[in-house]
Amino acid sequence: MTQMKQKTFTLPSQEGSKKILSSKFKFGLRNFYVMNILKFFAVAFILLALTLPVKAEYLREDDLKSLKYSCYLDGDIPVFCSDQEIDDPHINIYLPLFKSIMIDEKIHAFRIMATLENLYKRNLVGAKVKLKFKDNPDSNIEFIINERIKYKMLSTTNFSHLIRSDVPSVRDTYNSLYSAYYNADISNFEMAITELHFD
Repeated sequence: MTQMKQKTFTLPSQEGSKKILSSKFKFGLRNFYVMNILKFFAVAFILLALTLPVKAEYLREDDLKSLKYSCYLDGDIPVFCSDQEIDDPHINIYLPLFKSIMIDEKIHAFRIMATLENLYKRNLVGAKVKLKFKDNPDSNIEFIINERIKYKMLSTTNFSHLIRSDVPSVRDTYNSLYSAYYNADISNFEMAITELHFD
């Protein structure tokens, strides 16, 4: 008959048990501190990310609302225009339309138009407004407004300019608009009235 070997198990001594428990306690304590430190840094990173200003990926309507020029007239001639608030202006200039579009799903372009607010107590029947780029004067756009604008009325954007990427003659203008639109930065823009026509 084959005899089965019996395995002998030796229980750890009391001192050995204390060492094992002490080691486990230290390991658990160390993990506890590490996890708390990681949680602290994670929360700090999230709070920092939330407090940093987030730059828009493209120009938004609120950005356009910040662009306003107010002018004083002497007769039919603009004598002073400013992007700062002035008392009782005769004309206000806005740029409410500036959109990125696709033509036939393959040609990129910008649709853009200025408007005038008439506060001069005479009916406007036509005007020209120039959009200037401070760093590139050759890119200027001149808007022609051919509509009747009564006192305290605003012109429309029914007729607007289309600046296409595939037209070489307006390539500089397109590039200036592209930079402003996709950097959400119109600080390079200036607006001026070049012609006014009243009843």
